[in-house]
Amino acid sequence: MRIAILEISHWHVPLYLPAFTELGITPVAVSDEQPGYAERFAGQYSGCTPYVDYVELLEKEKLDFVFSFGRYRLQPEIATQLLERRIPFVIEKPLGTDASQFERLIALAKQNDVFVAIPLTNRAAPFSQTVKDMRDSGRLGQIRHAHFRYAGGPVQRYVDSGCPWMLDVKECGGGALRNLGIHYTDLFHWLTGSRQVQVASTQLQRITPGIPVEEYANIGLYGDDNAYATIEVAYTFPADSSDTVWNVSDGQTYVTYRDGATCIFTKDGVEERGGHTVQGLYQDFVGDTLQAYREGGEPLATLEDMHRAMVVVDACYEKADE
Repeated sequence: MRIAILEISHWHVPLYLPAFTELGITPVAVSDEQPGYAERFAGQYSGCTPYVDYVELLEKEKLDFVFSFGRYRLQPEIATQLLERRIPFVIEKPLGTDASQFERLIALAKQNDVFVAIPLTNRAAPFSQTVKDMRDSGRLGQIRHAHFRYAGGPVQRYVDSGCPWMLDVKECGGGALRNLGIHYTDLFHWLTGSRQVQVASTQLQRITPGIPVEEYANIGLYGDDNAYATIEVAYTFPADSSDTVWNVSDGQTYVTYRDGATCIFTKDGVEERGGHTVQGLYQDFVGDTLQAYREGGEPLATLEDMHRAMVVVDACYEKADE
């Protein structure tokens, strides 16, 4: 396949590259708006052409598939360019600084029949798959309470990785809530099957002087049938790692992910299931997505899924401003 990567300075790109190596994928072209980035990156691959302008890349290259990144503010326009050219693609979340352009993008994707995959990779984690399977089989009833906590590394990592725009609200649409919380608003929708999600509470906290985006967010959500979730996300872990704890309960059965393992607690005892790494989730995502595209299957998450999660995040910011 002739594959291109758009806007390679994005900090998520390194998570995809091991899968490219494993699958024997050599990108034929790469772009980045920052001069020099694409040239340095392309030098790792034989026959890979660098571009500063991603539109020029799309005009000149014949492509089978694209992996797209970029500043959040620019992502809707990048997606539009790909959809209008009918190029199948992956685009990193959250695909914009708010939900305002999703209806247009969804309509365009349907009109042009374009395969679009969103890497909401936590759906593929053993914890999430275990909960989904238990829900589908009836072993786990409606989730009454969920708690998702993810504290990632400090904001300096975005500056160090060449993405200082992540600290500019106009470019990124917010801080930890927009960037990290989007994964968990999606998981709450997906695992509970809730059609409607309401925001119960929102707390946003700036911590480091001079940093204009929130580094901590705590939100409460209500779903269908009194499902409730608490979501905590932060840029406060003092390393390039994370503090991750996920729990769901139907009132009798408790499923948790912590310390690298998924466990199911019932009155009959404890069952242990697998864990995951962020790198592993992305590596699997690349292979599974390309296979789904080739075989006419469905992506892990769609534009519609991303839209639902984004609407909830927008509502959280609105509530915080009240």
